[in-house]
Amino acid sequence: MGIRNWLFGKKGRGPEIVGRSEGGSRLLKYSSENSGAPEMGFADPSTAIDPGERERIYEQIFGTIDSVHHELIPFVPHIDVYQFAPTEQRKFITYVTGGMSDLAMNSPAELGPGFRRIELVLYASEDKPDFVQVLRQLAHFPHDHRTWIHWGHTMPNGTPPAPLFGTRQLDCMFFMPSILTPDSTLDERLSWRDEPVKLVWCVPITTAECNLKLERGSDAIYDLFEQHQHPFIFTGDRASYV
Repeated sequence: MGIRNWLFGKKGRGPEIVGRSEGGSRLLKYSSENSGAPEMGFADPSTAIDPGERERIYEQIFGTIDSVHHELIPFVPHIDVYQFAPTEQRKFITYVTGGMSDLAMNSPAELGPGFRRIELVLYASEDKPDFVQVLRQLAHFPHDHRTWIHWGHTMPNGTPPAPLFGTRQLDCMFFMPSILTPDSTLDERLSWRDEPVKLVWCVPITTAECNLKLERGSDAIYDLFEQHQHPFIFTGDRASYV
C-alpha cells in the first residue's frame, strides 16, 4: 500500500509484519484487505485539539498563516494543511498538517505517550497542489491502517513505487525530525491529553536510498544527507545519492 493508492481501498485490519530488514526495521505489508479509505463521519469536538490554540502555536513557530487548505469531505480525523509564505527569515514555503494529532496513532505501547501524536511538515521552494494532497494522505494513513509513522520510518509510493511531485525517481518518503528551530520545539508547545505533538519532516527519497536505510538503518541516510549537503528545502528532482 502506498500513498497514491490510499483513497481506493476499504477500511482494514492493519498491517501485516512480513519480516525485518538487515538494518533491523520492521517490514510491514499493506494488502488490498488491510488498506482503505479513511473513516467518514463527524468527530466529537471534545476529543480534538482546539484548532484556535493550534493555530496560535503554529503562528508562533512558522509565522503568519498564508492560507489553510481545508478538507471538504468529513473524514476522521479532519486534516487541514496550513501554508506559510516565505518571509525574510524563512525564504521558503512551509506546509504543515493540522488535525493528524487529534487521534492517537497505534504506536507500540512500550514507547509510551511520546510517539502517539504527530503532525507532518514539508519545506518547498515553490507552491504545488501535490504537496497538500500528499501530506493530507500521509496524515490519514496511520489512522486508516491502525499503524504509526515516526522519525526513521520510510514509505514507498505504491507497489512498484511511483515518482512523487513530478520527479523521475523520488518515489519513497523518509520521515525525520525537523532540523529547523523553532520548528523542532513543537512538542514543547503543543500537546493533547498530556501527550506531546511531535513534528515529523517528510523527505522524498529514491528506492535505492530507501533500501540503504532498510539495510543499514536511519544513520546511513543521515550520513548520506550530510555527505551530499542535502537541502532541507524541496526544490524538485535530483540524482540519487546511492
